[in-house]
Amino acid sequence: MNSSAKLNLGQLLLRQGILDEDQLAHAMAEHKRTGLMLSKILLRLGMVSEDTLTSILGVQMQSSTKMRIGEMLLKQGYINEEQLNKALEMQKTTGKRLGRTLVDLGFMPEERLIEILSMQFEVPYVRLENFIIDPDAYTFLPEDLCKTYKIVPLFVLKAEDERHMQRVSLTIAMTDPTNMRVINIVKFKVKMEVDIVMASEKDVLKAIERVYSGHGPAEESLAELISESRDEGELETVDRDANNSNEPELSDEEGRAVVKIVTTLIHEAIARHASDIHLEPQETFLKLRYRIDGDLQVMSPIPARLMPQILSRIKLLSKMDIAEKRKPLDGRFTVRYKGAEVDLRVSSFPISLRKRGVCEKIVMRILDPNSGQFPLKDMGFDARVLKQFLDCINAPNGIVLVTGPTGSGKSTTLYASIREILDSTINISTMEDPVELNIDGVNQGQINNAAGFTFAAGIRALLRQDPDVIMIGEMRDQETSSMAIEAALTGHLVFSTLHTNDAAGAFPRLLEMGLEPFLVSTAIKGVLAQRLVRRICKYCKEPVEISDSLREELHLTPDMQFYHGRGCEKCDGSGYKGRCGIYEFLVPNETVRNLIIKRSSGDVIKRAAMKECGMITLRMDGIQKALDGATTLEQAVGASAADDA
Repeated sequence: MNSSAKLNLGQLLLRQGILDEDQLAHAMAEHKRTGLMLSKILLRLGMVSEDTLTSILGVQMQSSTKMRIGEMLLKQGYINEEQLNKALEMQKTTGKRLGRTLVDLGFMPEERLIEILSMQFEVPYVRLENFIIDPDAYTFLPEDLCKTYKIVPLFVLKAEDERHMQRVSLTIAMTDPTNMRVINIVKFKVKMEVDIVMASEKDVLKAIERVYSGHGPAEESLAELISESRDEGELETVDRDANNSNEPELSDEEGRAVVKIVTTLIHEAIARHASDIHLEPQETFLKLRYRIDGDLQVMSPIPARLMPQILSRIKLLSKMDIAEKRKPLDGRFTVRYKGAEVDLRVSSFPISLRKRGVCEKIVMRILDPNSGQFPLKDMGFDARVLKQFLDCINAPNGIVLVTGPTGSGKSTTLYASIREILDSTINISTMEDPVELNIDGVNQGQINNAAGFTFAAGIRALLRQDPDVIMIGEMRDQETSSMAIEAALTGHLVFSTLHTNDAAGAFPRLLEMGLEPFLVSTAIKGVLAQRLVRRICKYCKEPVEISDSLREELHLTPDMQFYHGRGCEKCDGSGYKGRCGIYEFLVPNETVRNLIIKRSSGDVIKRAAMKECGMITLRMDGIQKALDGATTLEQAVGASAADDA
């Protein structure tokens, strides 16, 4: 048994609570002194029983000649010939492994199968229910990879081998230790040696849920960290001069607490799927809020004495000027969370407090490349709207606009559209401010007004780059909009966004910028208006009664059933979990184009689109999603205009 195996055995016994640290240290010292195998020393010292060691190492059935699993199970008396033949017959139709087929047929429990396979492959078998998983281990592998391949990282070991070389290895539990493809994928991902232990599929999936939901045994909550850092007595506020900070010096321990609090608040925000972190100085504390599913939620307040150091720590990470507190600053940094990289865009804004003087409010926008990546078909489009939208984004030229207020998911829709049409035969280029999500195969330009890289200048340059598809972050002025229309009319497909309340309102908005009506009516192929509404928590969803007056007001029939969430642990009592989109898509026909040329109002264009084009409005789509149980009637009505009905 080599040194890594010895260490692994010791760690496995320790983390399952079979040995304590003193016992392991004593056994390792004896092993070093005598040179005997660690397993023999543990048996001689009476620290573990032979049965326990057998179930972990499978020493009873280790042999130089490997049997087929069916023969082995038959020989050991775990199954009879009739059961084996039935399983082999079923295996031909399902294609599953024989062991899994035996479990599915109920001929043996999964735990017994895993123990036997463990012995056959000479791989340690562990039960993960109470296993102490190293909180650093899961930072090497992302959750989706673990779920896909049914593996869970357990701990990282640093040890010396026989040649006194440093060996760093990650121990993972997996259900199939023969799958070398998965082992090689993990090795490539973590860039270190990988040791394998075996566990049941049920144990592995439960452990993934426990580790990646942020409820691991070693996880420390932000509230606990903050309460440990809180001052003993009432916090006093003293007069401050705007340019002279007299904050008390922090001890080394408090300095470490600041680093830990910043790390934890960012990790906790990512785990809760927050889109923004708000840090707002108050006279006696630093207010912390997360924006989750579109709403700001207040978290535990941070003590005033740690406020300047926490804000400085974030500015330092963002490469912002720590000394400059009088003007707004922007920065950016990347964190590694559970094996994946997450970008944070940071903005500071000077605010004035009565006693503290000038302080800085900091907002961090979380740009998680693993979130918000939905294919168009999964974004909640009505089937007819999805077909129309797909036709528009696959057109050879023209402009496709996505409209809505800030935070309505416009960027997510544009990114999904680009991924939908992404192909090696076309050149897709973008101009964004900022680039929120990097897409392989797309040339993404970052607007920099200070350097002269504006939207207008970018379009001029892009048109010389032989593009097929151009995405412009926003049509915000006449020059940018004119050039976008020119690009659309000269054979390019252009995606962009606009801030309007509904789809029909996009046309008057463009005309107000000074664009020619006949150009607008010709170039625009489709306008998608959208909103985000909160999704009902699937764990506590239940039918809800709607008042007769509301039914009458919204023209709802008595048989229409709506739903809400009563509130549970999974949704923190809110009744909501996640968000979904409601959409209105206007594809101009001849009537609508004539109204644009006549400079008709948005309301007139909207009524014509509903009558002539059969347009589904935001209100109609919202009520349909409420009927489907995706959201509540209150959310649907609140997110759509009153005149939609």
